Amino acid sequence: MAFLGTWPSTVGFQATRLQAIANTKQTVSDSGRRIRISTGGSRFGATIKYPPIPLANWLPIQALATRCQGALNSFDIVLPTISENSRNHSATTTAAATSAGASTVALTSSGVNSTQIFNQGDVIRFASHTKVYMLTANATTNGSGQVTVSITPNLFEDVAGSSAVTVDDVPFRVTLVGDVQEFKYNNNDTISYEIDILEEI
Repeated sequence: MAFLGTWPSTVGFQATRLQAIANTKQTVSDSGRRIRISTGGSRFGATIKYPPIPLANWLPIQALATRCQGALNSFDIVLPTISENSRNHSATTTAAATSAGASTVALTSSGVNSTQIFNQGDVIRFASHTKVYMLTANATTNGSGQVTVSITPNLFEDVAGSSAVTVDDVPFRVTLVGDVQEFKYNNNDTISYEIDILEEI
């Protein structure tokens, strides 16, 4: 398994369907009562559709998709709208030391005192983490630029003190789904392509 870098961004996506995938075990008793428990964590997946791609722009995409060898190798990808901060917040942001399993993390952002910097549904990623986390509540800094954010899922691993936090154009670390990739070559020298991706944890 290898990390191949960042997915080419020279061609924009036509549409992205995001998936939030939970790990839930369900059983049904003889009386019909349904029992549900979480088996831990969750991850994101997506289906991405491209518009018809001119050959010159297509070749780097084809090369990286082939290098992935199906689901073997991973890459980072920035998803339009989903990866963007909905408050246009991009200031330098750091995190306080936080233990794995926590559902809140204290952050400090420079130059954004008493300002709402996140809407619920925005995503962030901590330095040295490959997991992306989603905010479950709006977040506004205090007069010192500090704010505690609520996230889902709970932290998969510790966050080191003063860790950098990516708050805009957040990259998802993913693999392709399945071992077969299809590239449709059209008669007008364009290529049609759709990919399914799954977050790597």
